[in-house]
Amino acid sequence: MTTPTPHENFDQRLQILESQLAGTRRSLRRAQRGLAVAAVIGLGLMIAAAADLATIDVLRTKRLEVINDDGHVVLAASGDASGGRVDLWTPEGCNIMRLAANSQGGDIALWNCEGRSVAGLYATDNGGEVSIWDSAGSRAARMHPGEHGGAVEVMRDGQARGALQAILTGAALELHDNHGHAMVSASTADQYGSLALGDRLRMTSDDIRSELTIRGADDKDIVTLRGTKTNDALLQLHSENGAVRLQTGEGDLLPKAALSNSKGQVTAHMTIRDHGGGTMTAAAADGTAVASIRADKTGNGRVDLSDESGTLMATMQTRSQRGATLALMAPNEKTVCAMAASADGGVLNLSNGQGVPVVVGGIAASRRDGAISVFNQRGIPVVTAGSTIGGIGQLDLNDENGHRLLSLPQRHASPEHPTAE
Repeated sequence: MTTPTPHENFDQRLQILESQLAGTRRSLRRAQRGLAVAAVIGLGLMIAAAADLATIDVLRTKRLEVINDDGHVVLAASGDASGGRVDLWTPEGCNIMRLAANSQGGDIALWNCEGRSVAGLYATDNGGEVSIWDSAGSRAARMHPGEHGGAVEVMRDGQARGALQAILTGAALELHDNHGHAMVSASTADQYGSLALGDRLRMTSDDIRSELTIRGADDKDIVTLRGTKTNDALLQLHSENGAVRLQTGEGDLLPKAALSNSKGQVTAHMTIRDHGGGTMTAAAADGTAVASIRADKTGNGRVDLSDESGTLMATMQTRSQRGATLALMAPNEKTVCAMAASADGGVLNLSNGQGVPVVVGGIAASRRDGAISVFNQRGIPVVTAGSTIGGIGQLDLNDENGHRLLSLPQRHASPEHPTAE
């Protein structure tokens, strides 16, 4: 039989010893880790057991880390040049939040998993500030102290779209379009508020009145609407050629409508009189009233016409149950022509420049016959033409004192009817 060589036995034993040594080393490492864990657990148990007996005054470390079940760091507390710092990570390793210090005070920052800032709360020279960024990294909103109080801004693509802030007198709000133009502006003060839409419409209100203004070309007001707490109201429409004004109120301010020319002169207006009747007036270009239509206290109508100087030249009016009258005046304001309607018929008066009637024509009193009289400058009738009771024409001529000189046809005396001299 063959006997194994010594070399073969030696190699086999050497392999066995190396395998045993490797296993011993692995056991030793496991034991060391177990002892370390046991030491930590033991320390924790000792701290917990001694909590009721003593307090730890100071626990010092340069960095404290918390890991999850997978061994990934999810929280770290450390220090840097500015002070203390706490960082948070997601299980995927995204640093999403940091609580730190800056040169002015505290600083809280939030990031997304792409490393972009999405929100921040931090101390500044003026106090504190809160900012929000969009997913592209552009600031979307900001809240911070202003010159006279808090301010809130909203932005898009880095440009301001709106702002709300405290001002010295109250608060102010601005909303911008995509080009940065302020399209809505509002502000407040003590018992006062204003709102503007672009540069064309503006509304204001205080404890006395409220007003709306619309502007047209060249920043000129074209519409004004105003109201007061005393129930006064105003609506004014402006144009290049003039304006229309509607106004109403209490007390002496009667409701009225007025038209003005381009020079600001009122050329026509309509109003209510103190007795409740209405009136309409037309004026020349310089504002001089030249025509009017109005109602009197009894409800009758009247029309007046004046010359360019405002002197009354003609008037026509109605009279209750008596008819109508028409009067024409001379430049000296004396009536030179008058017409009237009555229950008996019409009457015509012609006067001289001093207003003395010189021709009177109309219906004979209590009759249907016509009559006409001519007067001298003293107002004494010198010619009378009419008809007799029987309907025959009659003409009388008088002297300057009114004494009859001649009657045509001649009046003949009779025993029953002597001729009157």
